[in-house]
Amino acid sequence: MTTGPPMITNLGGADTNPLIPTSWEIIPLLLGAAVIVLFVVAVLSLSRDEHCTPTQRLLWLLVLLAAPVLGPLLWLTLGRHHALGPRNGTVR
Repeated sequence: MTTGPPMITNLGGADTNPLIPTSWEIIPLLLGAAVIVLFVVAVLSLSRDEHCTPTQRLLWLLVLLAAPVLGPLLWLTLGRHHALGPRNGTVR
């Protein structure tokens, strides 16, 4: 018995467009987009934090890069807790 190329089956039917994601492909796309948005929000928040020293920023950035999901969650829950208090100073 000879082995040929694997059979490719069309899960969506004969008339579906291969460029449009099917319903089972939407969930990973949305999860990936959520991870990217979470990472960008954490990096922007870290860059705007006035209380971090450059060394602390570098360490937090390494945490964000090393753990793309857990790192931003840690920064947004633990790292910026001091920024949520009342601000003393002038209004910008």
